[in-house]
Amino acid sequence: MPRPRIACFHGGGSKAAIYEIQCARLANLLSTEFQLVFFDGPYTRDAGPGVLPAFSGYEPYKSWFTTDNTGTELPDGSGYDASGRDGIERVWKLMAEHDWASDEAVGPWVGAMGFSQGTRVVGGLLLDQQRREKNGWEGRGGEGIRLRFGVCCMGAGRPMESEVGKHFDVGTDLVSVPTLHVHGLKDWVLPLSRQQYATYYDPKAKRLYEVDYHHAMPWVKEEVEQLAQHIRQIYKETL
Repeated sequence: MPRPRIACFHGGGSKAAIYEIQCARLANLLSTEFQLVFFDGPYTRDAGPGVLPAFSGYEPYKSWFTTDNTGTELPDGSGYDASGRDGIERVWKLMAEHDWASDEAVGPWVGAMGFSQGTRVVGGLLLDQQRREKNGWEGRGGEGIRLRFGVCCMGAGRPMESEVGKHFDVGTDLVSVPTLHVHGLKDWVLPLSRQQYATYYDPKAKRLYEVDYHHAMPWVKEEVEQLAQHIRQIYKETL
């Protein structure tokens, strides 16, 4: 029986192969229930915080965002080709292409998980999906995918904006799809993680899991086990 899939998005200055290693213990704990699928950002940049020296030799490092010719970040993730389309549309397509490229039957996409900058992709997907559903466009997210939950680990910043947000009057909706937020109490990003949690997510749909260390995915045995259980629970509640 194909396992439900969780799309996974690395932090800035990292890449899919690195994030897969960082999530190895979690993926193993969830291996009978979910398939974790890791994607690369479209832009090349220098190594992000905490990537070196452990992942020296993993170049090129990637990002989900780039800047315009003035050095200002493009908040929609655009700039990866000449179309001017946003990064959320690109990510939906990456997920759909995973369906087509698979040699075996695959389970449905049910969740998205991101670390640091990758949490902005997670928030963007969920917000784009709920705006489409609210306004009757496709009845679900891009490419006919419907996500049930998101996991934001050590995140910072606003959700990546989408075509829907740019071209339609959709208001300033909070993300109301169920989300789990992992914060590190010794993380230098913690104030920004708390700001992200407070600003962009619906209090009725979000939950918080705090761990007592720095800017990294949970790796201590007990904490990874608790994170896995939180993911199982949030998924169960959406069925």
